[in-house]
Amino acid sequence: MNDTTQGRIGSADGGAATNREDAGEKAERLLLTATGLIGVTAVLLGALSFCNLVRAEGVAPVAPVPTAIRVANQTQNAVYANLVLGQPPKALPANCSNLGRQIVSLKEAGRHFISSVTHHAIKFVPQTAAVDDKGYYRLKPGEVITYKPETFACATGTCSAAMTYNFFFTPKKYDGSPNNGCGGSETFGDATNLAEGSINFAINGSQGRSCANADAADISAVNGINAFLKLEMKGQSWPFASVENSSFGHNANESGVYGWAATTCVGNAGYPNPQGGCAPPVNAPRAKGGVCKTPGGTAYAPIVDPKTNIAYCDERSDAGKTSPQGECVSQRPGGVTGGTVEIIFRGFLPNPWAA
Repeated sequence: MNDTTQGRIGSADGGAATNREDAGEKAERLLLTATGLIGVTAVLLGALSFCNLVRAEGVAPVAPVPTAIRVANQTQNAVYANLVLGQPPKALPANCSNLGRQIVSLKEAGRHFISSVTHHAIKFVPQTAAVDDKGYYRLKPGEVITYKPETFACATGTCSAAMTYNFFFTPKKYDGSPNNGCGGSETFGDATNLAEGSINFAINGSQGRSCANADAADISAVNGINAFLKLEMKGQSWPFASVENSSFGHNANESGVYGWAATTCVGNAGYPNPQGGCAPPVNAPRAKGGVCKTPGGTAYAPIVDPKTNIAYCDERSDAGKTSPQGECVSQRPGGVTGGTVEIIFRGFLPNPWAA
């Protein structure tokens, strides 16, 4: 949905930078209208924000059931699951008089995530003492943490708090430095990819015809790729029920995946790296003979690193048969909730600096 170091479906609130993509760009990339998907650019600074969320046509369920989240470590080693929470906009969007409830703090989120090991609520550790929307939890081998949303009475009957999130995974604790949205560092040679999404905005008590109302999920490799991730969506009306990313050079035309630097799915407007002080991933795909082509054969101009003059090919997808902006996000129709979004960590890519 969107990308930078810490989040891709929504924009960041300007806190500790762990993503390289711009919040506004990410918002643009993830924004969906009632008639279709408008490509969104990757975001470098955080998770989804309300204004980056989706409004889609649909019918609210008769008896709303909230969507849950599972985060699973499918490996034999412990791993740190880093969570970035999207924040509501400071000003109400047009034609949305009430944003409803939204999970915005690690403390609140942790109360609803239950460990399969302890069977109790978990605690996310903030990256730094000054933030409460970016932090980590150490997943034991085989451990699963499940977000179990609560419901509350509201004007429409039954509601549940919404959430915009992105998860990325690291072998060690991460305190926000170096920027995980940039490549080239010893810690993040290939930056990080994200599992991002938004859930339960259709039933969070918001009021207004333009308020976000659609569940959505994707994997963003816009900043780079450090892990093999998989999403499995259960419940009604997900266009893609299972998505997973590959290594560099193999993510274009993968449903539910934004490839490296492909901020709009079918293009690279506002790509996060390489530019300024943000280096590209060590293994970012390089242009052969100065030429780049999509899997369908459409030629496009390479990205040239202003520092090294090396030419790279972003992993853009071809236009979809039903969506000219590609199929990089799995989004439900408006008003449809229930089921589960499962984020599965399957292991790290090889360290590009390993001997």
